[in-house]
Amino acid sequence: MTAPVRGTGGDRDDGYDGYDGHDDDWEPVLDEEVRGPLPPPPDTAAGVRCPGCAALVPPGTPRCPRCLARIGGGGGGTAPPGARVVLHFDTLALSLPVRPGEPLRLGRDTDWAPASSGAFAELTTVSRRHASVTVGPDGSVWVTEESDGTVNGTWVNGAHLLPGERHRLRHGDRLQLGHRVACTVRVTGDGPC
Repeated sequence: MTAPVRGTGGDRDDGYDGYDGHDDDWEPVLDEEVRGPLPPPPDTAAGVRCPGCAALVPPGTPRCPRCLARIGGGGGGTAPPGARVVLHFDTLALSLPVRPGEPLRLGRDTDWAPASSGAFAELTTVSRRHASVTVGPDGSVWVTEESDGTVNGTWVNGAHLLPGERHRLRHGDRLQLGHRVACTVRVTGDGPC
């Protein structure tokens, strides 16, 4: 693409700059001459992007120093064997672990969601049976809004979930229950859940 630049108008001494009000005096100039050179691509010899938090990580680093996600093979939506998956509700000062093979139910119903019901008891924007988070045998982490739906909805990184729809979670994702309760998904370490 080119940007127009007005011509010089010759070597006249009478102050006439050569512009007669018509566009035929414009000369094409390449974009690179107007804007300068383009920056190098983001993933160069400086490193690779972390699948968990998108930080630039030095080449050859097995884990992201910022979020501890595994770099290359596995990352993102799969927890490494023995890793801990925890939901951090920062505004509630609450952390809930998600154990492989056991769904972590999120809601206000004390029988259905015993781990979270106490913290959500007064939060009417969270449904009694809101959503479940599971870690699959392969380490994948999933959230499902209850199939009957919720009054105030469930979102992952701002995207609204449909009732009964499974959605894959990754390290650093924001899970929101209703309009006021949100948590961050953390996949950390190599210890048992």
